Amino acid sequence: MEAKYKCKYCGETFEKPVQLAQHVRAKHKRAKRREKERVGLEALSGKVNKVIEAVGILKGLQVSPNLSEGERKILDNVLKNIEDLVSHLQK
Repeated sequence: MEAKYKCKYCGETFEKPVQLAQHVRAKHKRAKRREKERVGLEALSGKVNKVIEAVGILKGLQVSPNLSEGERKILDNVLKNIEDLVSHLQK
């Protein structure tokens, strides 16, 4: 009677515990970590897209005829700072 080792995640059986350990690491543990990383990257890309939209809105405000020269300079500074941050995040 040989012992069978069963994976608690998918139910696959193995003859040796080393095979089970390799299977769990390769198929389940790493996959879970990759999924977490993928979710984090998707959330970050969504935030970057919102920031890019905000940059577009700021550029639209800059050409507004109702703004004074001082307000335009402030918007320009804010716009440059945001663009620098976005370019830094995308690297």
